[in-house]
Amino acid sequence: MDELFLGDVELDVAFQPIVDLETFRPFGYEVLGRARSRARGVVHRPDHLLELAHARGTLLRLDRAWRALAISRIAAATVPGELRWFFNVDSRCIDDPEHTSGFTRATLEAAGLNDLQVVIELGERDPLLDATRLARLVPSYAQQGFAIALDDLGAGHASLNRLVELRPDVAKLDMKLVRGIDADAYRLALLRSLVRFADEVGMILIVEGIETAAELTAVRRLGVAFGQGYLLGRPRELPEAWRGPMRSHEAGISGTFPTGTASAVSDARVLERGA
Repeated sequence: MDELFLGDVELDVAFQPIVDLETFRPFGYEVLGRARSRARGVVHRPDHLLELAHARGTLLRLDRAWRALAISRIAAATVPGELRWFFNVDSRCIDDPEHTSGFTRATLEAAGLNDLQVVIELGERDPLLDATRLARLVPSYAQQGFAIALDDLGAGHASLNRLVELRPDVAKLDMKLVRGIDADAYRLALLRSLVRFADEVGMILIVEGIETAAELTAVRRLGVAFGQGYLLGRPRELPEAWRGPMRSHEAGISGTFPTGTASAVSDARVLERGA
């Protein structure tokens, strides 16, 4: 299908861990589309490829190709059943005349993944994601048994309105609000309020963009349960340990995080003890 978008483009997917900040084991993975030129080996930025596909009227097919590829990779691995799998959705796909609901559920069933815990991410940066589109998208995905996440909370122009309209199962705080949070009283106060809000309404809050031990320490002290960022794991293929049978407790820090992360987590724990 990839020839539908750019002549020599090869599509791929990567998986970035979302981590339980108490146990440092994966809570789930975000699926990220990737693409490169077969002939030149040039890596294409996914956002640029999405815009090109939209301009050519093939956005829906690109979105579905990435999603089908990711599901096939998950099916080929043996993964713990409790993991959540976060799929990004571009709301412009529903403008395509070929769009029908049920593609993701049908693809999961065909792959034998009926019980996979799927979370659909709707982006706060999406300028077209208004109440009308939400009214079309959210019921469709909810009827398929998927949870809903609001991505990039704080990055758009109507964040609080969007949060109230969507009432998501999950909210992911934009990385710009996390950068340097350990030394910023405003960011700390905002996150403290969001943690309390999430607890009161029963929403899962995930902090994106954690890149330093100090940031990790700060968000953990505020009671944030889940985090994502280069410190905790970069996007990559599914862990090789999951190519065969395994027990869920084996998906710990040594098998999930890149070299250096374990020591950074240790540094964060030292900072928390005030050592």
